[in-house]
Amino acid sequence: MPPFLPPLPTPCAPNSTSRPARGLLHAIPHRNLKLPPGRRGRQGGRITISSSSSTLSAAQDLIADAATPRAFSALFKAASSATSPSPSLGVQLHAQAVVRGFLGDGDNTILSTAILNFYASCRQPDLARQVFDTMTCRNAVTWNALIKGYAQAGRREEALELFRDMRRQGHVAPDKYTFPALLSGIGRERGGGCMQELGGSMHAQVIKSGLHKDPFVGASLVSMYAAIGALEDVKAVFDDVDTLDPVVWSSMISAYVNCKEEQGALLTFYKMLCRDIKPRQFVYSSLFAICGSTSLLEMGRQVHAHSLKNIADKDAAMTNALLTMYSDCGCINDAWRVFSSNDVVDVVSYSSMILALGQHGHPKEAFELFRQMEFSGLVPDDVTLLNLLSAFNHAGLVPEGLHIFDSMLDIQGIKPTYEHYACIVDMLARSGEIGEAIKTINEMPFEAEAPLWRIVLGACSKHRDIATGMKIAEMLFEMEPYEAANYILLGNIYTRLGRWTEAAKVRSVMDKRGIGSYDAFSWIEMGKKTHRFGVADRSHPISEEIYRNLDRLIGSIKAAGYVPDISFAAHNLEKDRREESLHYHCEKLAFAFGDLASPSGNTLRIMKNLRVCGDCHSAYKYFSLITGRKIILRDNHRFHHFNKGACSCGDYW
Repeated sequence: MPPFLPPLPTPCAPNSTSRPARGLLHAIPHRNLKLPPGRRGRQGGRITISSSSSTLSAAQDLIADAATPRAFSALFKAASSATSPSPSLGVQLHAQAVVRGFLGDGDNTILSTAILNFYASCRQPDLARQVFDTMTCRNAVTWNALIKGYAQAGRREEALELFRDMRRQGHVAPDKYTFPALLSGIGRERGGGCMQELGGSMHAQVIKSGLHKDPFVGASLVSMYAAIGALEDVKAVFDDVDTLDPVVWSSMISAYVNCKEEQGALLTFYKMLCRDIKPRQFVYSSLFAICGSTSLLEMGRQVHAHSLKNIADKDAAMTNALLTMYSDCGCINDAWRVFSSNDVVDVVSYSSMILALGQHGHPKEAFELFRQMEFSGLVPDDVTLLNLLSAFNHAGLVPEGLHIFDSMLDIQGIKPTYEHYACIVDMLARSGEIGEAIKTINEMPFEAEAPLWRIVLGACSKHRDIATGMKIAEMLFEMEPYEAANYILLGNIYTRLGRWTEAAKVRSVMDKRGIGSYDAFSWIEMGKKTHRFGVADRSHPISEEIYRNLDRLIGSIKAAGYVPDISFAAHNLEKDRREESLHYHCEKLAFAFGDLASPSGNTLRIMKNLRVCGDCHSAYKYFSLITGRKIILRDNHRFHHFNKGACSCGDYW
């Protein structure tokens, strides 16, 4: 790894089933990167079963030792709790239970329920139903397990009908576990008013049953309403439960996150702490996601510190969220430290770190980590390979990326998805191989959607291929006649070639059709406050000082060699106003403010909602040169680390 990344701890012995990279990417120098050991199994006197071949053989020994129905029930419960329950293992266990007479005429409710629950956990509700129909005695656990099985398999109507049967028969009353099972099925589907009406109906049933004050049921109602976007109903349920139970508060925070209400989530967390309620792990995961998506680094650090005091054993999901938060805030060093110091690493951990390295301009290190992931015994999935391809795409390593893509099925056993093809198309188009990109689109086993063609149109702008660009733009105008990006990208082709009259005509067509362009804005966190800037924005309290500082900076970088690139100016401006308009792009204003507000030499972290334009990218290189600052700029595509007049992207983005 490079100097900024410390070495990882020594790994445990590699798994015999790991698949080496087999010499891929010989052009990339490989270092001896050492990885953290995987978490060792902790039995603690309990039976644990997974779906790997080694544990299947171990399960055969357990079957041989199971001499009673209770012992078999314990086996089924253990199999149900596996990360990926194996239906074939369940069938073996079920057959043995029948052969040994444990499911005879007298029935065995506990064992039958354990079998039913196992099939439900495997998303096999029909097999679970067969067990259910043979049972002569059913309790609430039996009904709830099957209802949940149908709901989790996406078969909502059958779950609801089973609930109605339960109430009609009247032998067993719905309890606090019945409603959460049903509500999870409603929350998985999006159907606007229909889903909200159904959710309201179930909510009424909860109230009629007198369970609306129960924390477990309340948390499920909160999650259900959040999943269908009914935030006002979420708040009403939360107020009605009136409890100090951390599950309800945790669900409320997750609800705000799902509804993109970041401030509500942070405020709820603050109220939670004020009431001395200890947050669960997934609360911290949700808050890390918020801080990362909004680039609230200082808030993220505070939440991280709080989690260290309150959570003794962090799970992989929480650690992965923390890693991603630091990466999204531009702190690749901190992200690496989280990864390398963690003893709970899984495929998602590696995939997240590979993505982070790629986004921050370290493709070789991303590939090295991929190789070591295989060596450690973890098997990459489709997301891992997509993130690796993305890393090569960011760096322009086209031959290496194509090699990985072409070997996916043969070496990794993974069939490329639409997203993998899209990454390859972007990789080819960005490098100037526009013809190959179009050929890939035409030959891939998926129908290309408009955003994929838009990637190629953007490449036509970058490489000034007006003939191909016009053809693609025509096609996109038919597919999406009111999508602003299609017109903007075509206009960019004209401006890059200096054809301002045609560019103005494109702008005129947009105006006549009522198509507005996207508002660009940048923001920077300073202390405990986030400062946001639009293009030519003068709304900031110290706007006059910011503009004076920016004018001074522009003069200095011009003296150092910066030349404004007016091809990135707005299409509809007069010639004498184009250069001036470039000076007040939102990311330049954000830098001018940061330069005023922070001590000399401090690193500035600036975010932008759209891709940084070529002129601002050039200006930022000069800003880093004349001020001696490191600048980390995150746009909607990747990170740019500017230092001493150069950028980590190598001017390839």
